[in-house]
Amino acid sequence: MINVAVIGVGKWGQNHARVYKELASEGIIDRLKICDADENRLKQLKSALNAEWIEYASSYHDVAQDKNIDAVSIATPSKTHYPIAKELIEAGKDVLVEKPMTMDIIEARDLVALADEHNRILMVGHLMRYHPAIQKLKQMIDTDELGTIHTMIGTRMDFGLPRKDMGVIYALGVHELDLFCYLLGINYPKSIVAITSRVYSQEIEETAIICADFGYAKGYALESWLISTYGKRRDLVVVGDKASAHIDYLATQPLQIFDSAIITEKGVPISAQAKGKNTIALPCDEPLREELKHFISCVQSRQKPLTDGYVGWQAVVMADAALESTRKGKTIELKEAHTP
Repeated sequence: MINVAVIGVGKWGQNHARVYKELASEGIIDRLKICDADENRLKQLKSALNAEWIEYASSYHDVAQDKNIDAVSIATPSKTHYPIAKELIEAGKDVLVEKPMTMDIIEARDLVALADEHNRILMVGHLMRYHPAIQKLKQMIDTDELGTIHTMIGTRMDFGLPRKDMGVIYALGVHELDLFCYLLGINYPKSIVAITSRVYSQEIEETAIICADFGYAKGYALESWLISTYGKRRDLVVVGDKASAHIDYLATQPLQIFDSAIITEKGVPISAQAKGKNTIALPCDEPLREELKHFISCVQSRQKPLTDGYVGWQAVVMADAALESTRKGKTIELKEAHTP
């Protein structure tokens, strides 16, 4: 059996704790330990989880030194990911670190190398890869049901106070950049260009438009915390030369396939055919639950996670390139040499 700890039980870390409690009740894990520097938050979570068997700690050093803990979820603020993950890996723990893996390319690369050196599982919480609609869409793309993909558009918009620790590129844009690569089966786009808006802070971008150029396909991402007109919006459009797909992440049945195509003659468009749409029935599996089950499975089997440290590092490289593009006002070229 696997003994697990969660470090950082803010809003998202509490979700990790909740799911692990469910996995324990199903016999998938044996022991759960919760860690946070805020002892009041720990008390509140203890009451919410209502499980006397769950253990608690106020320092991640205690988790690192606990020889009975096998695997750890890190859901602390992103700027703390590196020192915490480093200490845990060196202590012999398998680690799932929330996205972004770090906010520094060198730190991300060092964690990948450290996990390899210590033969530890290093997984990154790129949650959307575990969404049932993304898994189905990936299968359809791989079996050529949409044809050659030429356009992808991801949108994450909401209205609320901007975060203080990072802008929308690291907070939201990494989802799209990672998914574009995953769906196409490519590590990196050829280049990235981004435009951002900083209305209330010169340090934090509240809105960003990112274009990732894959050569035969392009991915466009629109990310913003300042748009009040649509309510919360989370969706993805993927257009192929045979059919198109739309995922509305907030819908009960999120995946629709559109039987539509541009008909060409000697490469020249001559007509547009749209034959209708079909909603794909999918299981209502919680992506976080699927992600954490995958993590535990990898800890047990020692198999490489779907979102391993390399994937997390590549996302940091792409987010950094998008920010560099905004600073320099130009397109940033990417090379496969970024892979360790």
